[in-house]
Amino acid sequence: MIKATAPVRICDNGGWTDTWFGGPGRVLNIAVRPGVDVSIRETSGPDPVVLIAESFGDSYAIIPGAPRVGRHRLLEAAVDAFPPPGGTAVEISVFSAVPAGCSTGTSASVAVALLGGLAALRGEDLTQREAAYAAHRLEVEVLGAESGIQDQLCAAFGGISYLEIEPYPEATRHALPAWDELSPLLTLVFLGSAHDSWAVHRQVIEGAGRHGAGVFSRLREAAEAARDAVAAQDLDAFGRAMIANTQAQKALHPGLVGVDAQRVIEMAAAHAALGWKINGAGGDGGSITLLSPTLEAKKELEEHVADLDARFKVLPIELSATGLEVRGAL
Repeated sequence: MIKATAPVRICDNGGWTDTWFGGPGRVLNIAVRPGVDVSIRETSGPDPVVLIAESFGDSYAIIPGAPRVGRHRLLEAAVDAFPPPGGTAVEISVFSAVPAGCSTGTSASVAVALLGGLAALRGEDLTQREAAYAAHRLEVEVLGAESGIQDQLCAAFGGISYLEIEPYPEATRHALPAWDELSPLLTLVFLGSAHDSWAVHRQVIEGAGRHGAGVFSRLREAAEAARDAVAAQDLDAFGRAMIANTQAQKALHPGLVGVDAQRVIEMAAAHAALGWKINGAGGDGGSITLLSPTLEAKKELEEHVADLDARFKVLPIELSATGLEVRGAL
């Protein structure tokens, strides 16, 4: 059995600047678990590869290099990119503890973990950076999706990262110091429905020319402010950076802060939260991260989330100091 895991991403201050149209990129993000789990085991069945997408309750066989079935395009493309060695039939199971479309960079984490596991199956050892860029190429070049690079780097390296992306997609990663006080005060709220990040990217790209460089500059400033707050371990400053980034997201495109997210923001502001950040691209659905001043305030805030709307779910998280991890062998 080969097992590969990767965290997901929250609090991506400066997101959108890590794209081909928003640079130069400056991003602060945080890796959290639970994230994505991939397991690969050898089988004696007739099918070369059986894919099990646990979160979707789906299982089916594919043949690497053959025309794709198309049910889970990312998984199928990863197997094509790193096919099992000849004669080895395998069952590949992929599970994510966060809901699909949660806007926490889950697709990037799936790609990083799956490619890491498949490389190990082939006797290859991907570095963290190689895994991140292989996952990025998979989404952008193979599947034709719009994607920045920050999600893949977060999944591969873990921890709290400050990224400088220039030119796209080349990035320099700065690992920021651990901050034990921060993780227990963060709340991840799933807004009850998936968002379509590809559609959101198209909307922003179409309107990017109207905004000029001003909004992207504000996003970069929010990332730099978050970086400085982490270095100083200043909760108030980190919360202000989260809020500034969310306001800049709304200026980039009004639809990036959806109606449900705005309801949570208003509730959080009324109950003395220090900060709030729309995760990922934004838009309808997805998730939002809240920062509380104390553990007692966090507990109260999460109770108000539950009362606000039955669709909203608080997802338990903790900061992940590690990124991609691959264990075992066939």
